[in-house]
Amino acid sequence: MTYHRTIDPITGNPIKSEVRMFMPEDLSRIRSNELIDEAHRHRLAREISAGRWWRWLADYAGRRAQQASRCP
Repeated sequence: MTYHRTIDPITGNPIKSEVRMFMPEDLSRIRSNELIDEAHRHRLAREISAGRWWRWLADYAGRRAQQASRCP
């Protein structure tokens, strides 16, 4: 871990910021977890939008069936 100290130009107080060094295995694991989380969010979005689509289609079919039953 590397620390970088700078001086705050307004207050004049030293600011310590931390720079972390990751091993390639850690970076790979972090990226893999991010991709899994992203895939999960996309899957949920697809399920939600598909549910809306099928509900709309069922409502449309029901309205069409009612209109057809009213016609002689």
